[in-house]
Amino acid sequence: MAGEGKAGAARRPRFVYLLTLAQRRVQAAIRGDADGGTAARAGLLMALKANGEGVPMKQLGGALGLGAPALSGLLDRMARDGLVERLPDPDDGRAWNVVLTDVGGRARAEAVRSARLLNDRLCEGFDEAELAIVERWLEA
Repeated sequence: MAGEGKAGAARRPRFVYLLTLAQRRVQAAIRGDADGGTAARAGLLMALKANGEGVPMKQLGGALGLGAPALSGLLDRMARDGLVERLPDPDDGRAWNVVLTDVGGRARAEAVRSARLLNDRLCEGFDEAELAIVERWLEA
């Protein structure tokens, strides 16, 4: 029988549903671990360089999958909270680089620590071969 949902048809995993549910749970865990944090804020903190070197805004947007308006709003809030600064790019007068402040550097270290702990929890109960398959699938 060729129709979906008919008796005898192979049932495929509901990946869209499961990924959406997983995303919500991961974001809730991130909010629970970071004071006032969001997944977007944690992602941006981790995308910045811990050594204080600036990262071009365009590069950050690409790495995080954010358009210019969303990235700009996120950076505005993070700058207001004292986590980041925007500095003019010395090589391109139209571009801006984003750097961590001292407060942002501490927040980044905490975000990295929390992400590692969460990642370890997500890996519990799976062997290396299973984890390699999940990793390959998610990267595809």
